[in-house]
Amino acid sequence: MIFVMTISKKQLWFLVFLGFSMSLLALRIDLHDFVETPWYLWPWVPICSIYPLFLALNYLYFLRFGRFLQFLLYFTIFGIIGYGIIAPIFYILYMMESGFSWYESGNIFWVWLYASQAFLLWPYRRQLPWWQIFLIGGYFFVKDILDRFSITWSYVRFRVLSGDLMNIVFCLLVVIHIGLLFVFLYQSFRHHK
Repeated sequence: MIFVMTISKKQLWFLVFLGFSMSLLALRIDLHDFVETPWYLWPWVPICSIYPLFLALNYLYFLRFGRFLQFLLYFTIFGIIGYGIIAPIFYILYMMESGFSWYESGNIFWVWLYASQAFLLWPYRRQLPWWQIFLIGGYFFVKDILDRFSITWSYVRFRVLSGDLMNIVFCLLVVIHIGLLFVFLYQSFRHHK
């Protein structure tokens, strides 16, 4: 129950409200991507709407059961760390090509607002079977490929970055996600011994 000592129930309810609010606000952006993407690629479309939602669901689960659902926790942490690291790189490259934008600067802080919650959640990870970690890593690897080479991500669809800069972002995301996969697998195997 360390989590309860660190943060009050009122603060947890605030984080639930914040997560749902951020998810709904971001969904209006992601809806355009859903409309323009074939239905079979929809699981890989959302970024900024799905992780605040998952954060809210993590906190709700904790409020109800006093613990975290580990698969959801790992999936959420995997996503928010990856996109939290890449957000400033991507948006700075974007603004280097298209000019400074307060909106795009705000996107960095939007992502950091939900990504910073990884610090809250990280200590509450428990052992997760290696195959579930591979499943999570596989989802993100497929997402990285689809976001770069298909139409699941509007920044690629509308060609807002040159191909070279998109390749840089793609390579960095793959490296970040592979790194997270190895960290989680190492910890899983270490705990299994």
